[in-house]
Amino acid sequence: MKNLLMISVLGVACSNAPETDGHIVPDARSVPEIPSERPVRDSSVSFLDRYDFDQRLWYRDLPGRLDEVSGLGFSPDGRLFAHDDELGRVHEIDPHTGEVEKRFDLGEELVRGDFEGITIVGHRFFLITSVGELYEFREGQDREDVAFIRTDLGLQDRCEVEGLDYDSGRDALLVACKTSRGEDDHAVVHRISLRVEAASLPDLRILRSDLETLGVDASFAPSGVAVTPMGTVLVISARNDALVEVDHAGRVVAAVGLPSGRHPQPEGIAIGGDGTLYIADEKNGKEPRLTAYGARSDRSGEAS
Repeated sequence: MKNLLMISVLGVACSNAPETDGHIVPDARSVPEIPSERPVRDSSVSFLDRYDFDQRLWYRDLPGRLDEVSGLGFSPDGRLFAHDDELGRVHEIDPHTGEVEKRFDLGEELVRGDFEGITIVGHRFFLITSVGELYEFREGQDREDVAFIRTDLGLQDRCEVEGLDYDSGRDALLVACKTSRGEDDHAVVHRISLRVEAASLPDLRILRSDLETLGVDASFAPSGVAVTPMGTVLVISARNDALVEVDHAGRVVAAVGLPSGRHPQPEGIAIGGDGTLYIADEKNGKEPRLTAYGARSDRSGEAS
């Protein structure tokens, strides 16, 4: 996504702002099983290598209002938020129990759209739709309607958006594409700088041939993205029940196959401040679910 204009409009405070469109940002742009459910390392530096995906700390079925949970994101103070993919509605979830707590909505007339990702940057919340409409807003109280700013990233003809996270090292949003036009050989994650007048950032382009080397089918289609404390990037694919880790240049560091019986449709991924890895599954023959995995030194959970 070359020559992408920066989203300076998103720095505007939303607490007293009207619901409005932001500036348009132009010129953006049957699966084989992975051999092992343990990470396959391609480097001495791997965040995924800390986890044993044969065990989980816990899982919780989510209530029906989150049947289509599509994204997870942590606030700086360690609170977990999620959303579904049809309404501009944000839910807070207790990261220790999986209990769904408060909710708040975008706009007095609840915004509807195909929402696919959430991330939080300081006090700024972001939601993104599958066509690249980015909504910025502030956290609301329970049942509150909050104002928002909407920005069209110009991705509709190039990218079917399916994930969102924030890279603090580059002060940039990461926008994962489930499909990306003209990129048959790569899975693509766009980088969108939040710095005013900053230089454009290169896309994160993951070679499908590299994925195949680690046993991941070339049909890998990102459904969620999360930046690790090490600065690497996790990309999850519901189509493949696969989770891969790449470095800042898009080189594949590790890959792991997720048990399909446990993860019927993994759509959201987030990492807690204590290193706990959370995966959210949409309802797909089973109840929507939140699953927590601990690093190896923290494992004390169940094996099923």
